Amino acid sequence: CGGAALVALSDALKDSGGRGTLITTRRPNYGVGALRDREAVTKYGIGSSSEQKLFTPLQQLVQRNNDAVGMIKDKPAGLFYKKLGEECAKNRVCLDIVVTSSSVSIPSTDPKQLNKNPNMREFLDVATLGELCRVTCGNFKWLRVGNECGVAVNGINSDSFTGEQLREELKRSALAYTGSDVVFKLRCSNGVQVKSYSPTLPVGKLVGDGIVNSAELELSSMYPGTSIAVVLEHKIGGVVDTMNGSSSRKGIDMPMVFFQSAVLYTTKTGQRRVRVSTLGLPTTKVPADIFRSADLGAVSTIFTRGAISDVERDGGSLRLARDNVFNKCVSILANYRSHTTARTSPSGQLILPESLQLLPLFCLSLRKSRMLRHSLPKGVTSAKPFPTADERAYHIFYGRMVSPNMSLQCVHPHLFQVSGLRTRDGDWITPPVLQENKFDEANVIAASMRPVCQLPKTMNPSIACLDESGMYILDDRFSFYLFIGRDVPDEKWQDLLSVGGVGSSRIRGSSIPTGGLSLANTESAHKLRSVIHQLRMLNSPNETLGLTARNTYAPLILVFVGRGSVFEEEMDSLLVDDPDSHERSYVDFLCDIHLSVREKSDQ
Repeated sequence: CGGAALVALSDALKDSGGRGTLITTRRPNYGVGALRDREAVTKYGIGSSSEQKLFTPLQQLVQRNNDAVGMIKDKPAGLFYKKLGEECAKNRVCLDIVVTSSSVSIPSTDPKQLNKNPNMREFLDVATLGELCRVTCGNFKWLRVGNECGVAVNGINSDSFTGEQLREELKRSALAYTGSDVVFKLRCSNGVQVKSYSPTLPVGKLVGDGIVNSAELELSSMYPGTSIAVVLEHKIGGVVDTMNGSSSRKGIDMPMVFFQSAVLYTTKTGQRRVRVSTLGLPTTKVPADIFRSADLGAVSTIFTRGAISDVERDGGSLRLARDNVFNKCVSILANYRSHTTARTSPSGQLILPESLQLLPLFCLSLRKSRMLRHSLPKGVTSAKPFPTADERAYHIFYGRMVSPNMSLQCVHPHLFQVSGLRTRDGDWITPPVLQENKFDEANVIAASMRPVCQLPKTMNPSIACLDESGMYILDDRFSFYLFIGRDVPDEKWQDLLSVGGVGSSRIRGSSIPTGGLSLANTESAHKLRSVIHQLRMLNSPNETLGLTARNTYAPLILVFVGRGSVFEEEMDSLLVDDPDSHERSYVDFLCDIHLSVREKSDQ
C-alpha cells in the first residue's frame, strides 16, 4: 500500500506545499503503484540489457518504450509514479522515502530457488522510488544495515542500531536549514553561455529551452549541501572587454567574463528571499594558465555526473560511461602535453598538471565504483552480484547530486588505522589563536577556533596495507567499516565493542558478535567515537551544518575478517587500489593512460 500512502501525503500537502516522509520496509507491492519483482526474472551479466533496465526508473522506461512488449506489466506503475512526481513538483511537495530493509542476503535451502535468484534479498526497485524523490527534490534513505552487524555509536545504553539510524535520519530532515519553492538561474556575460546542466536530468525541473536564455531550475526544496553543476561553452561573438580603458588595466589584453547566480527561495518562517552571487574571472591566451587554475573537485564532479548521464540516456550503458571516463582523462592530459611546456618532456614520461595530479586515480576509482563497476566477476555467470541493481541505483541517485568536496572520496575511500593510535589521535584539539585582522568577521574567527578531533593515520585503500593483527576504519562517505583482522585477540576488540549477543561462526568454529553491538565505555572506544563524529561533520563549522555535511547518516558496520562477516566481500571491493577481474591496478592503469596520451598527441 506504499503507493496509496504516497498519494495521501501528496494530497495532504498540495495546498500548502511542504515535506512528507514515507517509512517502509519494502517496495509498494499491493494496490495502486504496486511494483513487481523485476529482479526475479532478470539475469545479471556483462553487457546485459535486462540488467540495465533494473537500475533504470520505470518512469524513464515507460517514456522511451511505451508500447514495448516487456513494458506491458510495468506500464501502469511507471505512469503512476511519473504523474505523482509531476503533481508533487507542481505543488511544491517534497517526498522523502526511508526504507529500513536490510541488504543482507537471506539464506535459502532450496537449490532451485538459489539458482534462480542467487541474490535472495528482496528487490526494492530503488531506481523507481529514487526517481520520485529526485523529481520532488526529496531524499531516498536506505537503512540497509541491520542490527546483526551494525554498531551503535551513541553509547552503551542507547537504543538499537536500527533505531539510532532511523532517529538520526529523521532528525536530519527535521533540523536541517532548508529553503522551499526554489528557483535557480545562472546568467553569463558576453562570450560564454550555459550549455547544459549536469547530469542531463538534474534534481528538480528545468524550465525553458535554454536557446535564448539559460534555463531556470525549479526545486521544491534545497539545503546547504545542495550542489548544482552547470556546463559552459563559448558563444559566437567572443568575450567582450568590458573594462577596456580602465587605468588599472591599461595595456593589458585580458578581458573578463562574469557569472551571476540567483536563488529565489522561501524560508521556514515564510519569508521570500533571493541570494545573488557574482563572480568575475580573467581570461587568458595561455593554455597552461587553464590547467594551473583547474579545480580537481569541480572536474571530478562533472566527470561523475557526466558518467551518470551516459548511463541514463537513451542508448546509454555502463560500458559507454566507463569508456568515456577513460577517454576524457586521456583528452585532458593529451591537450596538456600538446599545448604547454610539457611537450618538451621525454615521450616516455607521463606528465600530469600540478592541480590534476590525482585525476587518473579518480578516473580509475570511478570506473571501479558501485555506480559503474561490473556486477559479476569475469567469466562467472551464477555468483551473487555486487553491486545489485538496487545498490547501483542507490549510488547513482546520490552520484547525480555529488558536490566537489565529496566527489573524490565517494569513489576512493579513506582508510584509517585505529589499532595502535598515536598519543593525540581521537583527542579534541583547539587550534592556536590567530592574530585577529580587522577585516575578519567575528563569526569566521569563532568558527576557525572550534576544537577539532585529530584523525588517525591514513593509509591507501589496498589489501597490502591491511595487517591481519590490526583494526581499521574504512570511510566511503556512505558507511564506516570497522575492519578487525583474523589475528586480533578477543580482549583487544572487546576494548572497543560492547557485545549484546554472540553467535556461532561458520569458520573455524569460532564465535563472533551478531547483534546488540555498540561502542564500549572505554578510553579507546571514546577516541573512536570522537573520530567518527569528526568524520561525519567533515569541515562543518557547527552542528547544524554538520547534519547535511554528508548525504546520509553513515552507519558503523562490523567486519570480522575470515569469520563469516556478511560485509567482508563488500569491504574488499572498496579497496580500489587493488586490481579486480575487470580493472587493472593503478600502476597498470597509468601505463594505459600514458600509451593513449602518446598516441593522441602524435596524431
